[in-house]
Amino acid sequence: MWSIGACRVQPLAHEPHRHQHPHHQVVLGLHGQVWFELPPAQQRHFGPEHGCLLPSDCEHSFHGDGDNAVVIIDVSVKDESPLLIDADLFQQLFAEPRFVDLDDNLRNLIASLAQELESRPHDLPLQQHISGLLLHSLFHRIAPYRHPSHTRGGRIDMAMLDQLIAERLTDKIGVDELASACHMSSSQFHLRFRQLTGMTPYQYVLQQRVQQAAWLLQNSSMSISAIAAETGFANQSALNHAIKARFGLSPGQLRRK
Repeated sequence: MWSIGACRVQPLAHEPHRHQHPHHQVVLGLHGQVWFELPPAQQRHFGPEHGCLLPSDCEHSFHGDGDNAVVIIDVSVKDESPLLIDADLFQQLFAEPRFVDLDDNLRNLIASLAQELESRPHDLPLQQHISGLLLHSLFHRIAPYRHPSHTRGGRIDMAMLDQLIAERLTDKIGVDELASACHMSSSQFHLRFRQLTGMTPYQYVLQQRVQQAAWLLQNSSMSISAIAAETGFANQSALNHAIKARFGLSPGQLRRK
């Protein structure tokens, strides 16, 4: 079941940092400027006009510029937690890493709620209510609800999807395109795909790219930077991080092994 966790206001340090976490996360600009890099090859400086949505296990880089603050919402899955928000909402919000635009009404709402958070920083029920309100507000701006009865049922043909992913390995292939190939809505596809494979579509595509990169490292004389470009990574550094996370070795070590 989906559990809304901590919601907080905090500045981002000026030193660049890269990490990933097992929970979904929303980052909303409050004041000042911050910088984020999301896969695949999405980069943006943003302030109060923008935010970003980070699915679980999505490796991302970030840092703050000058005086800054953001609102951060953590979302996890816990068997013992009540279902606080419709699951379909989460499936669509966190289908893939992305930046989001914040209109005037939403920016004003975020600013007001941030003041409440700062005045009562240890009030978890307040944090959960604020998180729910902001998630609903984001959802209705970027992913209009589609009832399952409005979509055509389909099946997931993994062989077909593997071929499609392989053909588009160097491109950005999104959940919408994979869902369309299976004649499903994005939310329906995301849910069925996770039930079938145990991972999100984004995680599966990343796994396919890493596996192809590993094969090329061990079976070709291509340079590491060329392999990164061939398998859809933004640069050699992004490939290094992905290979290290998957195999515990650098690309050079994997090639020698």
